Amino acid sequence: MLKLACVNQKGGTGKTTTVLHLSYILARRGLRVLAVDLDPQANLTSAFGMDPDSIE
Repeated sequence: MLKLACVNQKGGTGKTTTVLHLSYILARRGLRVLAVDLDPQANLTSAFGMDPDSIE
C-alpha cells in the first residue's frame, strides 16, 4: 500500500489542486484512492462535489 502526503504550512502552494488531480488520475488507472481533507476550509471535499457541512 502506497501512502502519499501533500503538506506545506504556507497557503496557496497548490496542495489541494495537486491532491485532486493526482487522486483523479490514479483512480482512472484503476487504483483505489482515499483522499483525506484535513483543511478546515474543506476545499478538497467541495472539489469532489461533497457538502462539508453534511459530513458527520
